[in-house]
Amino acid sequence: MYKHTRSRLSGVALALATGLISPTAGAAGDYPFYFQLDFAQQRIPLEGGTGLEANTFGLSYREYLSQDIGLELHLGRLGVEHEGDSTAMGFDPTGYYAGLGFEARTAERQRLQGGIDLRYSYYHSGEDVAADTLELDWTQGEARLWATLRLSQRFKLYACVFALSVDGDQELDGTAVAEQSLENADDSGECAGLILETADDGVVGIEGYGGARQGGRIYFGRYFW
Repeated sequence: MYKHTRSRLSGVALALATGLISPTAGAAGDYPFYFQLDFAQQRIPLEGGTGLEANTFGLSYREYLSQDIGLELHLGRLGVEHEGDSTAMGFDPTGYYAGLGFEARTAERQRLQGGIDLRYSYYHSGEDVAADTLELDWTQGEARLWATLRLSQRFKLYACVFALSVDGDQELDGTAVAEQSLENADDSGECAGLILETADDGVVGIEGYGGARQGGRIYFGRYFW
């Protein structure tokens, strides 16, 4: 698992470096950048009947290369529970996540707008209990197709469908040794949410999702010009 972890970390580090350099090099000053604070809870049903439950607190930065295309860097803290797995009982692993995102959207017409979001993230968590060490590492890719409806000057309602892919490992070392793969049981899901746009270019949103990824999130963001 450690070789896979180093390989994933190297790939993510390269991707993060590319994400940081490319937007700055290609972006024009006429387009905004966006910061967001995110509190989320997700449960992913896994093959074998268990579930991967993650609580996250994170930050994201998105820079727009044009009016309708943006690149994103996100990272944050992570708490994990491998629900229903006997190997992970008694452990409460914590760690971090980091990744990149891409957004493309249409112009808003007659109160309607649509778009697609792509996200790829790496998650790492672990905990030592007595002489035992539990580690969970996985990558998570998501493609989301969404549409919004403007309800008023400040409020927007949105819905989405998404495809999800999870690939990772859990490893126990110490008095006992065990390793297993982590793969999502379902490949697709849906979401719905409500956005409040404030007068100072701020955003407050709430979202719920189901299917391959279950749970919800609350987020606070702002555009800067």
